[in-house]
Amino acid sequence: MTVPNSAPQPAMSPYGPAGHGQAPTPKKTGKAPLVLIVLGGVILAVSVVAGIVITVFGISSTAGGIGDIEVLDSGSGTVTAEEGDLLQFYAEAGTPMPSCQVTGPSSGSLSDGPNRTSSTTIDGTTWESFDIAEVNESGEFAIDCGGTPVAVGPPVSIGGIFGAVGGILLGLAGGFVGFVLLVIGVILLIVRKRAARV
Repeated sequence: MTVPNSAPQPAMSPYGPAGHGQAPTPKKTGKAPLVLIVLGGVILAVSVVAGIVITVFGISSTAGGIGDIEVLDSGSGTVTAEEGDLLQFYAEAGTPMPSCQVTGPSSGSLSDGPNRTSSTTIDGTTWESFDIAEVNESGEFAIDCGGTPVAVGPPVSIGGIFGAVGGILLGLAGGFVGFVLLVIGVILLIVRKRAARV
């Protein structure tokens, strides 16, 4: 009896039955865009706020010093000062330096102040310092500059001026860097989301 040969069977794959394959996993967008967005937003906000605060303090300190300066149009008058204050004497820009006599509560109530110069503009007139004295005793001080108009008060705060300028620069520079990082983060996020849909 002859046994018919059976039809050849396909070889079994050692990897199991063939399938349709796994569904492609969605691409992850990553955290870099979100980090840039958050970092840029924080830098932008902090820079603007800090710049505004520093500018306001600088301007207020400078304006406070200018507001305390008293103009003596007749070249004579009295000013009140506290111990430890500095009295800066100003003359109109372009005029000869006046010679002034200052009388205080006692003979030792004034002494030479630190070597410091400043200038300011009051009501459209520019005043330049020509002398400075330190107050050793609180009280009233009589000033006589021989009829030449003078202004007397504290030195104008150079630190306040630099603070105001620094605050503006900080706000602009920091705000620009933060804005650039924020825009880059948004662009990367949009690009990666579009790529993930493909």
